[in-house]
Amino acid sequence: MNKKSPVPPSTPSNPFAVIDIGTTSIRMIIAYVDASGLSHPLEFLQQAVTLGKDTFTKGSIEKGTIEECVRALKNFRRVLEEYGITQDDRIRAVATTAVREAANRDAFIDRVYIATGIRVEVLDDMDVTRLTYLSARSLLSRDASLARGQVVVCEMGGGSTEMLLLAKGNIVATHSFKLGALRLREMLERFNAPVTRQRTLMESEISRTIDQILLSVPPASITNMTALGSDVRFAAHRLIPDCNPLLPTRLPLAALDKFTEEILTLSVNDCVRIYKMSFPEAETLAPTLLFYGMLARAFSLKSIIASDISMRHGILIEMTRNGPPGDDFARQITRSAWEIARKYKCDEGHARHVTGLAATLFSSLSADHQLAPWHGLLLSVAGILHDIGIFVNPRSHHKHSMYLIQNSELFGLSRRDTRLVALVARYHRRATPKAVHPEYASLDREDRLAVAKLAAILRVADALDRSHSHRISGIECFREKDRFVIAVPNVDDLTLEQVAMQNKADMFEEVYGMTVVLERKGASKP
Repeated sequence: MNKKSPVPPSTPSNPFAVIDIGTTSIRMIIAYVDASGLSHPLEFLQQAVTLGKDTFTKGSIEKGTIEECVRALKNFRRVLEEYGITQDDRIRAVATTAVREAANRDAFIDRVYIATGIRVEVLDDMDVTRLTYLSARSLLSRDASLARGQVVVCEMGGGSTEMLLLAKGNIVATHSFKLGALRLREMLERFNAPVTRQRTLMESEISRTIDQILLSVPPASITNMTALGSDVRFAAHRLIPDCNPLLPTRLPLAALDKFTEEILTLSVNDCVRIYKMSFPEAETLAPTLLFYGMLARAFSLKSIIASDISMRHGILIEMTRNGPPGDDFARQITRSAWEIARKYKCDEGHARHVTGLAATLFSSLSADHQLAPWHGLLLSVAGILHDIGIFVNPRSHHKHSMYLIQNSELFGLSRRDTRLVALVARYHRRATPKAVHPEYASLDREDRLAVAKLAAILRVADALDRSHSHRISGIECFREKDRFVIAVPNVDDLTLEQVAMQNKADMFEEVYGMTVVLERKGASKP
């Protein structure tokens, strides 16, 4: 696997750029990130577009809208050149729900690249959750009360709503709902609802989603709610004109409700005229503020916190982070995996032991597998979850594990990463990867190799705890010609593990070209 060269540091004279292609606008932030992870904007540009309206009503993006986006991105490209930002590793362009759900999304991405040279990455729900968390960490660092309590971080976009539940800074749950401000507007248009009926219809739709939220988030436990997005920031500036835009702003719910009432009496055209905003921005204002107010009341809160952070800040942090994921981020990912493992009543001792053995093997084989540290984290997640399929049925449980993992929300992992974890768990026993296996065959060559390398390691680690007694620990690994020797201390009889290794080491030998040999540490050589 080719390793990327380190990304140069982010400084005021050497900034990065993030382009966010959303449902109602295209935004670009040019900024640098300091050593503490705080971003410092140097330039912010925004162009209103109708991507969401096209996708949510017609299923695809109209040609005129595509060209409108191209013109905006050409202008952005000129600004980037003025800042000297021309390297691909200093520019990241992402698209969310409106582009992701469009039937012609590939045509849109290709047209943008041909016209501007900008490569657009389409984010899935898990990508958005991961990036939002990275942004939220900087918010927690600025407000100690948020770091101590149980906080909901929520953002309603044009097409979906993302929600994180944090307890003392740790991820407890993540959720994504197909409730968006533009989707609500399109519902009103379908029913041709008059202004006097619009609030009732929106409240009914919002209530259904809030009912889903309350099933998994105990309302009495929530101490604070942070709302993200331009709509709530607009409300904060209207209600508290002298607020510092760089700091979280606490909005009394009574004041927010009153302002929302005023907005609900206005048409979209009235909002454009009175508040000097674009038409797409005016469309999302009332639904978003109504949702935030209703959700805060469901949690029995008297205020909400409006923040300047956004997913774009998370992208900046990710772009400027060199090397493997930070310890805190990796810890959040493994916490999420353990939550799923406990949900399916796994043998936690065995899972923990196998995961530790796999980590030792991964480190010992670094020169052979040449995988990135991120793959080591994926291996750990697969180790935690490899046996959860037993909850469904012990027979063929490796296949059940794959299914459960693929259909779980693993915080911090993209859909691609989750698929890799699921396949590594699937191949921890029985059949090795084959071209006739649809999930494996759908991967590109690089990912197929990664799955094979990681699954081979997991099989060996699982064989070392065949008895589930955790008696093998503190192993030392080294290579002797075509043998991979695992020296085991403090165990006299390795018969059970050697038999298990004979059954499970075939894949390791195929992938790494070495025979696995177990021996007692300190045993004399024949």
